[in-house]
Amino acid sequence: MKMTLLWLAVGLLGLVLGYLVYIQLIVPGRNTDSLKEENLPALKVVVKNGCGVENLATEYSDYIKDENIDVISMGDTPQPIWSKSVIEVKTDDRQDLARLQKMTGIKRYTLAVDPDAPAPFVIILGQDFEEYMKP
Repeated sequence: MKMTLLWLAVGLLGLVLGYLVYIQLIVPGRNTDSLKEENLPALKVVVKNGCGVENLATEYSDYIKDENIDVISMGDTPQPIWSKSVIEVKTDDRQDLARLQKMTGIKRYTLAVDPDAPAPFVIILGQDFEEYMKP
């Protein structure tokens, strides 16, 4: 009787251990494909020329066209006074901000939450734009 209980306990322990190994090692590997950038939805952005360089917003939009970024509009800031490029964040989504920072290389950001904004992000290109348009 004791031997049967011992074998039952060992079997149950083996099942629990096997389940834990499955959860820790096998299941996470299946989810990594879904986290690749090409499997995520495109980030919607507005691109603005903040430094006065002619056609900069259009040229930058062409430059990022192969990224997972959907440029919904382009334009100029009211005044060309931006010395540094910045991402204006219209929604407080830190994960999407991190994705955009990785794709563009622009780390500087400002939080300007506006639920009525046409896009969750505005990329304002400053005089340092060449740092973010390297071939």
